[in-house]
Amino acid sequence: MLETPSLTVHLSFSHVGRMKMRRLPNTLVALALACALGACSDSKTADEAPAASPTPAAQTASAESPAAANAPTPAATATPEPTPMPEPPQSDEARAAVARVYKGAVATDERAVWTIVGDFNGDGSEDLVARVRAAPGRVDELNDDLANWIVSDPQKVQRPDPRKFDPHQGVQKLTPLPERPRVAAADSLLVVIHGFKERGWRSPDASQTYLLRDAAGADLRAQSRRDAKVTTLGQNPPRLIGDVIRQTLNGRQGFLYWNGATYGWFHPENEK
Repeated sequence: MLETPSLTVHLSFSHVGRMKMRRLPNTLVALALACALGACSDSKTADEAPAASPTPAAQTASAESPAAANAPTPAATATPEPTPMPEPPQSDEARAAVARVYKGAVATDERAVWTIVGDFNGDGSEDLVARVRAAPGRVDELNDDLANWIVSDPQKVQRPDPRKFDPHQGVQKLTPLPERPRVAAADSLLVVIHGFKERGWRSPDASQTYLLRDAAGADLRAQSRRDAKVTTLGQNPPRLIGDVIRQTLNGRQGFLYWNGATYGWFHPENEK
């Protein structure tokens, strides 16, 4: 018995008879060739079998992938938010700060909103603004030229002239300050205590202070410098160094601002 990969052939000498032995190899070759051709045919059939069709989910993903990749991302619409300002301080600590600096020469005028805080002179330290009035019998002390506070009338402070720029020092020359105003007993006053380093106006070393005459109006609130610039676009505002003190003063809405030397008053009608 002879075995091939796909066929078993039985040969017996009784069946072959007198077949010449030299023809046997040729027969075997033919049989092996037939088997090889059959194996090749089976292999080709297997190779040519159609590939499995993609599932519906795969077809959907393939169809949607280019569109999803090329779809434009919607632009985010950002609405500017007002800069949050610090909450007004507790009344007792505000009163203590005013008393420490003014030694009882002023009395706090505690209305609905009588204190605000912010960095009004732009030095990075928190300042205090408080509404006050002259203490009874202490007006002369407030007007003393040797007092530790600077008395100013913001409504009489002129804006710096841009033509008076000093190219050597790289700064703008400020308009000379007007004559020191005199405080009257009935005046509405604002105290500004500039802060000192990290503790701000709460620091015992915070002693630079301004007493602003005829400067306490209604709706007193602090506004950041950034927001003040936005709300005054097209109104020719002054150059702002720090936060501003917004209010309605003598029926006009505007703000007090630090000009590098003192506090001035701005409202749109200033330019008319």
